[in-house]
Amino acid sequence: MKKKLIFIIIGVILLAGASIGGLFYFKSLNKKSVGTTVSGYVLGDGMAPDLTPEEIAEMLQKEIDASKVVFSLYSEPVFKGKKGTIMFANPKHSAHNIDLRVKVDGKTVIRTEKIAPDQYIEKIELIGKALKKGKHKGEAMITAYDKKTGEIVGEVAVEMNITSE
Repeated sequence: MKKKLIFIIIGVILLAGASIGGLFYFKSLNKKSVGTTVSGYVLGDGMAPDLTPEEIAEMLQKEIDASKVVFSLYSEPVFKGKKGTIMFANPKHSAHNIDLRVKVDGKTVIRTEKIAPDQYIEKIELIGKALKKGKHKGEAMITAYDKKTGEIVGEVAVEMNITSE
């Protein structure tokens, strides 16, 4: 019984000694890093830290532009019969392909194909019959698509005043 108690006491002393020794060892490692400094910043994927402020601003502007639906549309087109001038454009600086759908009284009267940046549609023909002569309220829906995947990335609704002569 005394031998067993002596082995337990020796084991506890060795364990305590190893713990204290390990503590001093790790403290000495930590002291070696005192005084060193690390500095840096995250700009974003693919940005190098040697960029000028103008280059950084340009890259950030591209990210902002990519989140916008950009287009140009004549909101008061005039139609003679079924044909008219719409002037629907996807500006050169746009980040997306876009298309246009126009409804009058809940019925789609204009639908375009997708157009890429720096393309436009000037003349268009109404779907179905010509509108009755006079002024009509329409709603244009411009849809933006990711150029690579074709997925919808945004939509914008615009009121239109369509004249039929």
